[in-house]
Amino acid sequence: YAANNKIWIELGGLFRVYTVRVWNIRSVSKPNFTGTKIYVDDTLIGTASAAYGFYDFSLPEQTVVYGSKVTLHQPKSTYMKLLEVQVWGNGPYNSEDKFN
Repeated sequence: YAANNKIWIELGGLFRVYTVRVWNIRSVSKPNFTGTKIYVDDTLIGTASAAYGFYDFSLPEQTVVYGSKVTLHQPKSTYMKLLEVQVWGNGPYNSEDKFN
């Protein structure tokens, strides 16, 4: 197994992201997702802390994160297997229309 596996999702524009929901694989490989870091562009929004069926990485309302890409990064030497990733937010915005 190689370390530093990544999966990324290009959003097709600049979006304000509120939540990233990840459904873990439903098998004995579920612990492989533990330790995976979730980024919106370069902003870390969460880390998988245990082997759950799904994860909600939700940002507090006062936390504003804009991005055009969501990256799941597994720094450990293990496979990263998952069923689905959903990104919730609004947009697209151009870079001058961002609100804080």
